[in-house]
Amino acid sequence: MSDHAKYLNYLQVDELPEHYQVVISVIGIDATVKLAEAFPGVPLYFKQVHHLLYPAKRAYILAYFSGANQRRLALDTGLTLKTVYKIIKDDHNEKHAWKQEELI
Repeated sequence: MSDHAKYLNYLQVDELPEHYQVVISVIGIDATVKLAEAFPGVPLYFKQVHHLLYPAKRAYILAYFSGANQRRLALDTGLTLKTVYKIIKDDHNEKHAWKQEELI
């Protein structure tokens, strides 16, 4: 941690603005200070966690797709069955696009 660590013993969390208190309650004071140091003066906005995890869920679906387990993958990932089908279809189309280009 930076030289700011020496001040943490004097920090009264309940005196901070509410948004800092919420972040500290979730990730702790040390991580909050690290964020503030890494992004000084930059407002941070987080979309829903779904947007962060979607690429990983897509990779999970493609890794575990067996040909007949779409419902299980939807339940495992929390995505809709329609979304699981779309991921599988899009992946199939991407893998076979080069074959279509050769025919043209």
